[in-house]
This record gives sequence, C-alpha cells and structure tokens, in this order.
Amino acid sequence: MAAVRQRARVPVGFLLVVLLGLAVAGCSTGGGDVSAAQPIRTPPPDVAAEAWSARGHVIERTPFNPNLNDPVIGDAWRAVYTSVSGVDGRTREISGSFFIPHGDPPQGGWPVISLAHGTTGIDNACGPSTHADLMGYLGEVRSYLADGYAVAMTDYEGLGSPGSHPYLEPKSAAFNVIDAVRALHELTSTVSRRWVAVGTSQGGQATWAADELNAFYGDGVDLIGSVAMSPAANVTGLADLAWSGQLTNDQEMYFPLLIEGVQRYNAELDLSRYVHGRIAAGMGVLAQCRSPVGDLLSKAYAEEELKPDRRRDVDALRRALQRIALPQQPVTVPMLVVSGDNDQTVRPQWVSAAVQQTCGLGGRIEHVQIPGAGHAELPPDADKKVRQWIADRFGDVAAPSNCAPNP
Repeated sequence: MAAVRQRARVPVGFLLVVLLGLAVAGCSTGGGDVSAAQPIRTPPPDVAAEAWSARGHVIERTPFNPNLNDPVIGDAWRAVYTSVSGVDGRTREISGSFFIPHGDPPQGGWPVISLAHGTTGIDNACGPSTHADLMGYLGEVRSYLADGYAVAMTDYEGLGSPGSHPYLEPKSAAFNVIDAVRALHELTSTVSRRWVAVGTSQGGQATWAADELNAFYGDGVDLIGSVAMSPAANVTGLADLAWSGQLTNDQEMYFPLLIEGVQRYNAELDLSRYVHGRIAAGMGVLAQCRSPVGDLLSKAYAEEELKPDRRRDVDALRRALQRIALPQQPVTVPMLVVSGDNDQTVRPQWVSAAVQQTCGLGGRIEHVQIPGAGHAELPPDADKKVRQWIADRFGDVAAPSNCAPNP
C-alpha cells in the first residue's frame, strides 16, 4: 500500500524510513486521532479439490533476465504458477520471480525466503517480475542471496499476469506467498522445505496473513517465521480520515488505488462515491502503475476530490476495510513486526493495536518500533535486526516476544 510513484523503478509500498535507531514498540501520531476499527472475521473460502491439488504448480517458466551476469545469482526464473483466490477459492495463475544463490546448496537445501513486495500498482503491468530490476526489489533479492537464501517473490494475483488484482485482500496474497514456495520447489530440487515470509507494507499484510493461514494452507512446506515491516494490517481509520479531510499527503496518493482495488471484491463500494473531479478523470494512469493524485493538486483540492459523498459511504468503506483487517485469527509461528512511529501512511497506533490484538490471541510476536521513522526503507540497524531474526529462525534459536502476558 502507499502512493504509487511516477513510474519510478523503486518499491512504492509501505516501506520504513531511513532514520533513527531501534526501540521497542510505543507510538506517537500526527493529524487527527483516529483509531482502527475491530476486524470483522471472514473465514477462508471453500477451496475446490482440483484447486487444492494444483497449488504451486509451475505452468510456464523462462530464464529471468538471461543477460544478467551477477556474482550472487545462480539460477533465476520468471515463472507462472497456480494459486488459489482468497475470494472464491478457485485456481488463479500467478506470476513471480525465483532465485537461488551461486554455489552448492547446504545439506538439506537452500533455506527459502518468500518475499512479499509493497504496492507497485494494481494493474497487470505492475508485477515486479516483468521488470529487469524487479521494480526496485532486485537489490533486496541480491542481499538475501548473498546471505545464502533462495528467494521466491510473487507478483500477486493480477499483477504481471492476466486477471484483476484484489488489492489488500489478505487471503489471496497469503496463498500467493505460500504457493510461491511450492513453485520454487518445482523449479529446483536444491531448496529446503523450511522458509520464512518477509514483506513490507502491502507485503507486510500478506506475510502476516500467511502466518495466520499457515495451519490451513501451508501443508507440505515448513513456515518457521514471518517478518511484517510497516504492515497494512488494519487501515480502517482511513474511512474517517477521508470524511474529515485529514488524510496525509501519503494517504491521499494511494486512496484512489485503495477504493478501486477493494471494490473489485467488495460490491458494497462504488468508486464514484469516493473519488471525484480531476482525480476520477485521471484513473486511467493506473495502467501505468501511477497514482492519479499528482503533485499538481493542493492539499485542499485533494481533500475535496477524495471525500466520501455521504456518511453511509464512510460506514461502507469502514466495513469493507474491517473485512480485510488483521488479525483474523492467531499466528501459527513467531512473527517480527517492524514499524515507524511517524508513519504517515499506516498510523503507528493502528499497527500497535493489531499487534496487541494478535498477542491477545496467543501469538508470539516481537514488535520493534523506530523513533521518528516514517514510511520508507529500513535504516541499517533495523535491517541488521531483521536479518539476524531470520538467521535465528533458521538456526532454531528460540524466538523472542514482547507481548504482554495474558491475564
């Protein structure tokens, strides 16, 4: 989630800003004090037997960027694989990119990172695997390869392959993340069954959901931990912020994508009730992986163009966002949540509330919050923390937790 930049070849999702050192969870806010509403639990879909048996099957593969001569990349593929829709339980074809390091795998195979990207857009052209630099994610992939991990990186449904992208629908994204690991196993026999899910922003929501759904969907592969950075776990407060004209500039940039993307699987929403005027007229730029909210619009102008028509439209949007909010159920393996206390896209109190609710369900979570940090790339100390946490999971070190003890 977060605003799509003007065709920049960089990740545009909920990324954590380059600022200060690490601190344990706490929060500060800017703008109006709008709390997140409670999630509305929505069970997983009924999955047809043929869709279940086909999960992670590779139906098309090509070398990824065959002209790339990179010292850390061994074999690499762009592939299309089968996954399951979290909306209707039917088979979908998903594209993604897959990598193994140079050299010989360790005993048991290369440990696997399933990397879930942040918002790159909501159109078919916005899949990272269709770009030589993975829309800015190639550097992150290379760093995991250099650490000795194989990497599976899904595009998500409808990005990079035909279909409609169900933006922020967590079950679809979770299934896509898990099935990318299965697809990697079809592509190569050199990888381990053990894997960690790592995601930022939209991807942070996806990895969180993958952790929750692991017992239901993760059979045959062994998820041992998840990392959710600046996760879009619960953004229900956006409905009231839009109504009161208190969306931040960052929130304004992605708000039209949010409405368009969520209405694709929630018939209660109608884009025309939330997006108006020149912004509505500019929605065609979504096909270019851009936001129709541009630099030409003043704050006051954007407030007017992005305001819901009526109070009942605010309520409808809040309900739609509650249905995709996390937690939906307990996490099944340890999770690390990293967020910034000055995030102008996903409010820090929204992330903290989702963590506290998950802790209350019995989850084992370490929540690290970075003072002064907003929504961009991790500072070096935080990146080091994430990488050590991942290494510890593969090293069978007991996972830390700062969840308060349940009474």
